[in-house]
Amino acid sequence: MEEVRDQMGSVPGPGRAQPAAVRVAVVAEPGLLRTAVVAVLAATADFEVVGQTEPGGNVPELLAACRPALLLVDLDAVDDPAVVSGPDVDGCAVVVLTARRTARALRRALGARVRGVVATDVPPEELVELLRTIAGGQRMIDPLTALAALDAAVNPLSEREREVAAAAAKGLPTGEIAKLLHLAPGTVRNHVSSLLRKTGARNRWEAVERAREACWI
Repeated sequence: MEEVRDQMGSVPGPGRAQPAAVRVAVVAEPGLLRTAVVAVLAATADFEVVGQTEPGGNVPELLAACRPALLLVDLDAVDDPAVVSGPDVDGCAVVVLTARRTARALRRALGARVRGVVATDVPPEELVELLRTIAGGQRMIDPLTALAALDAAVNPLSEREREVAAAAAKGLPTGEIAKLLHLAPGTVRNHVSSLLRKTGARNRWEAVERAREACWI
């Protein structure tokens, strides 16, 4: 039988107990993400998945029943970030998982007062290391998500372009945007073209969505 070794690589001596595994609960839709996260943690000796529920489930009840040290939440499946904040999670570090490396997703997560933000496409070994660090008391954002948010922090849109994008987000056609902003229709079209170029979008709807994700409007 393979010997059990501590973190320094030595075999625990008599009377030296292995540290207890970090208790983890997961809030995510049944499916690939939840299955993959649970499988990764189940294969790691220092974590134990003690509870699972869907985003619409009773999170306070889950926490009371399982008493996890970490609560992993799929932020993209949660309508209200309050599900991962407030007095119901006192004593439990919340870590959100998101498929979106955007300033909007990061702002939403940090607004919910979470301990960690991790993209869903990080390698399993990186997820484990991030969770170990968070369980140790530190606040962590995976590096690529942090860099993406920093890149989006500088808003390339002019004030007028932001106004045009905000009006377009309401579904207004070019003529109505022109009347609202006291511009000529041709000027509005020029601003829309600039929006498409700066966001790399194919149409105004995609441009508006990308600007929103980057928190530019």
